[in-house]
Amino acid sequence: MVTVNRYRTTILLLLALLLCLTLTAWAVDSPDHKARLAKPGTFEIASPIVPDNWKFHQIGTLWSRVTNFSYMGDDAYEGRTPSCDYPGGSGNSYLYRGTIWLTALVDGTPHSTQGDDHEFSPLDSVHVYSGPGARSEEDTWTRYYDVSAPLASGHFPLGVEVVERTYAWSASWAGDFIIYEYTVKNVGVDSDGDQLPDKPRDLDQFYFTIRFDGDVSKLPSWGAESRFCNIDDYVLSNAQPWNSWIKDFPQMAGRAHSLTEADLDSSMIFMWDGDNPSYPADNGVDDDFGNPGADGRLQTPGFLGFKILKTEPYLKPSSFHQCQIYNDPASDLEAWTKMISVHTYDGLIYSKGKPYAYDFRGILSFGPIEKFMYGDSFKVTAALSVGSDPDSGGVYSLMKLVKNFNTAQFIVDNDYKVSSEALAPAAPQVRLEQVLDGSQVTGIRVVWDDAATAHAYFEGYKIWKAVGKNSQGAYDWVPLGAGTYSTLAGGTWPPPAGDQAGTFALVDNDIVNGFEYYYAVQSYTRDINDPIPLGVIQSNILNSIKSIAPANPVAATLDNVKVVPNPYIGSVIWNNPMPSDNEPWQHRIQFTNLPADATVKIFTLDGDYIDEIRAGYTARRTADNVAIEGADSVAEWDIITRNNQEAAPGIYMFVVDSPSLGQKIGKFVIIQ
Repeated sequence: MVTVNRYRTTILLLLALLLCLTLTAWAVDSPDHKARLAKPGTFEIASPIVPDNWKFHQIGTLWSRVTNFSYMGDDAYEGRTPSCDYPGGSGNSYLYRGTIWLTALVDGTPHSTQGDDHEFSPLDSVHVYSGPGARSEEDTWTRYYDVSAPLASGHFPLGVEVVERTYAWSASWAGDFIIYEYTVKNVGVDSDGDQLPDKPRDLDQFYFTIRFDGDVSKLPSWGAESRFCNIDDYVLSNAQPWNSWIKDFPQMAGRAHSLTEADLDSSMIFMWDGDNPSYPADNGVDDDFGNPGADGRLQTPGFLGFKILKTEPYLKPSSFHQCQIYNDPASDLEAWTKMISVHTYDGLIYSKGKPYAYDFRGILSFGPIEKFMYGDSFKVTAALSVGSDPDSGGVYSLMKLVKNFNTAQFIVDNDYKVSSEALAPAAPQVRLEQVLDGSQVTGIRVVWDDAATAHAYFEGYKIWKAVGKNSQGAYDWVPLGAGTYSTLAGGTWPPPAGDQAGTFALVDNDIVNGFEYYYAVQSYTRDINDPIPLGVIQSNILNSIKSIAPANPVAATLDNVKVVPNPYIGSVIWNNPMPSDNEPWQHRIQFTNLPADATVKIFTLDGDYIDEIRAGYTARRTADNVAIEGADSVAEWDIITRNNQEAAPGIYMFVVDSPSLGQKIGKFVIIQ
């Protein structure tokens, strides 16, 4: 009997060992295995932590990145993606980085989990969804925790998990902000090293904090540490009476505004670009408040802001503090003693009687929750926004920021049951057509549908044209034709009829072949004051933009092949002087009047083969690096050689080969 039991025990031990080896092999070979933490004496356990992930809101006028590790925006120095870019598609970034801090006392000692120190680890990817069941036109969802933070140094976990949701809209009345919703839960801490919470722990004096580092702002053409970006910022909360500080800025003092004490609830943090007295503006004036460009237009007219709209249960605003690169809190204890537990609201810093601008960051806190019990949770709803008056900036942009937050507050107070379709018509559907006279292009016909006219609030259309971008990185729109068509008495109505029933059309004859033209049509409403003062709502201009580079039809001979422009100069408007995430291309040379079967080969004068392109190929690219559709009679070259180097200045030869029409040889010049 003893022998049988011994054999049985041996067999069971062998089976247990085989099971452990099998599970270990499965864990290692599993296609979705993540980082792992070895526990002494056992097989490896799959970590709940997943890779960093992000998605983008690019449907409204404000474009930004959403992450699964608490970051708002993109703090990359190179290859930056949309980071609170305003207006969307311009590449003009207003936010360097925004994160949340969660702080509490554990056994009387303060500890703070801070997103900017990588103390949150992602538990899921960022999921994007829309349509039925979505609260907005584009929702996101993700979650992260601080139970284990492998990327952080010396991290003390509080044992909290955050579910983050965001909401974005395309309509003009709601396109200038993104709503954030944070659900924070006390899930306990990890006591056995498997990165999973298993030990309950209550937290004392718990605070929710937003840390905001704007670097207002960054155009794609500016370096990461440009004098325009981060050394002349101001940051405040809406705790001080407006006129107590507005009066100290000559660029804002004395301007009429509608800001009242009702807007002072200490729930908002905002940043704007000030004057750096060490440098003049691009247009030569000493005052670079708002960064005037060479054309005098403000390149940074907007105010960046973040406002807490709702907390459940209620968390009262507790403090606002500012810091900069040289006095950022270096430890949890410093964060607690200098900022979190100090229930005051910093005002502006003054030097020689004037507001002092620097690379400031703002710290806005709410709470405390006296006892954040294990298993309890709370929810914070907030909005990220840029308010911008592109022409005047200053206090007028601040007014727009406050209005944006009031609209976001209205949406939240109504449980997101606000219909964009009920308030305003959608953007018209636009198409572009070339107008031909024989074999020559004489104009561009802009055609759009009339669906918006059936909307109850519809008033009219605005038709726009742009040849390029202005110093703010936005399309330099000018009215096309009459520009505005209004159904009100005395207005111009209707627009010219299109070639099909249910369409309108305008013809633009002021064109030159090869230039890139942009057209857009906006529908707009009458002045809306119910349910809240929304004013005139315009469809998002970004939703109707179409572009075209007019070109003659395919050629029946090689006699008229041209190189445009020749000579090529890199700085001309023909190119894209301000590449952005939406339009990353920069240079282009066109070979025009080609047959559809043409191939163009490019050589140096010494006969070195440089590159080859075909008819219909374009140098222009979308955000996804997809070639923009081109004419079959044109081949575009991005002046990048087959060795992926930019072509040097000089004289080049080209050879056009066409199986149907023969061969054509010519020269062109590149001047940088």
